[in-house]
Amino acid sequence: MFVSQGWNAGQLGPVLPDLQVLTSTTLDEASYYLTALSLGYLIGALVAGWIFRQRHHMITMSTLTAAFAILTAVIPWCKNYVLMIILFLIRGSARGVIDAGCKIMVFETWGIHNGPYMQAVHFMYAVGGIISPLATAPFLSTRMHLDNQTFTYPNVSNAHKFSENLSSTIIETQETHDLSVHFAFAITAGFALSCSLVFVCSLCRSTKQTSGNDNHIQPRVTKDLPRSIRFISLSLICATFCFYLFLEEAMVFFLPTFTFEHLHWSQSKGSYAATSYWTAFAIGRLSGIIITHRYKTYKVIATYITGLSLSSFGLMITTLHRKDIGVWIFVPMSGFCQSIIFPLLLSWIEEDFFKVTGKIVSVIMFLGSVGVMVTPIILGYLIDLFTPMWFPYAEAIGSVSLLLLYFVLLCLRSKILAIHQESIACLKVDETSR
Repeated sequence: MFVSQGWNAGQLGPVLPDLQVLTSTTLDEASYYLTALSLGYLIGALVAGWIFRQRHHMITMSTLTAAFAILTAVIPWCKNYVLMIILFLIRGSARGVIDAGCKIMVFETWGIHNGPYMQAVHFMYAVGGIISPLATAPFLSTRMHLDNQTFTYPNVSNAHKFSENLSSTIIETQETHDLSVHFAFAITAGFALSCSLVFVCSLCRSTKQTSGNDNHIQPRVTKDLPRSIRFISLSLICATFCFYLFLEEAMVFFLPTFTFEHLHWSQSKGSYAATSYWTAFAIGRLSGIIITHRYKTYKVIATYITGLSLSSFGLMITTLHRKDIGVWIFVPMSGFCQSIIFPLLLSWIEEDFFKVTGKIVSVIMFLGSVGVMVTPIILGYLIDLFTPMWFPYAEAIGSVSLLLLYFVLLCLRSKILAIHQESIACLKVDETSR
């Protein structure tokens, strides 16, 4: 299922220009598709905690995955702008519940020992992100820049035909509605449907839910933690997830558009840049399975966030001078540094802050998804109104904000550990007095 979700995420950026063509919209207008998807994801994440308390995990997952597959197949056939937004909203809701459900199932199965397993399933998410742009590229329309204008060709056979008189630059347009991108969405839908069938098979073969509660050990932080500290911790953690998801979704949604608009690359070349990001992302998550065993979680997070900040500034500086090499160096570097931050943050919460329950996962994903929701609105508006360079500007601003939030959380962690040590000391005194 994580492969399928990664496949879907990796496809959104490359197909966005074709969705513009389908509905005859600007980039700013088309960015509301992604906003609707994010809003739906937010709603799905919010209700997931309640849905998965009903203990019908396999039935819920199979049903929602099948619905997700159907909605995916319908999208490229929709030509109405408002209806497209509604489809993305419903599809995002299904995706939010599915994503939260997968994470809840990991925590319920492995508890505090979830570290390498959480990294492993997120690695599979990255695998889907690697394959998706490559599989999507052959079905994308061909675009060309001419006299500062952009022309879109649904496919090679139906391309715009230039007049023989090149000096007049008259273009004869051949009307067509036969966009090949619907094949790319059909592949994605088929993949999701196969996942639904796997859940159905698992439901048929299993006679009981597997529970890992017997193997769980108590988290380090007790319930005696002051309510104010717990509230501040949860708020800062949600803000951290918000900025992280902003950075990740900005890269996923707008990298192909940025390379096309600012560097004048072809859409296929932009898809290969997206593939380089997802490849590094997958390598980072694969290495994270080993790294989480050898080093302290908070130290690994600090290292990766610092590397992310450096790569963001490197991308900004090189693309500002239109150096293509900057994309091939700093985009994969960003992907590698972003790769294990999300699952590491979840594991860090379980280790040093409080126990991660289904309700906590829903709250974190709900509030953190605000970053996903505002990403297409903010960047789509800034890129359309000002310059495509707002893409690397936003990456640099977001990475610095993420670094600052980490240091605040690190200070809060020290406070929490001090409170915990005081609690242990008090318990020892009570035992001694008895």
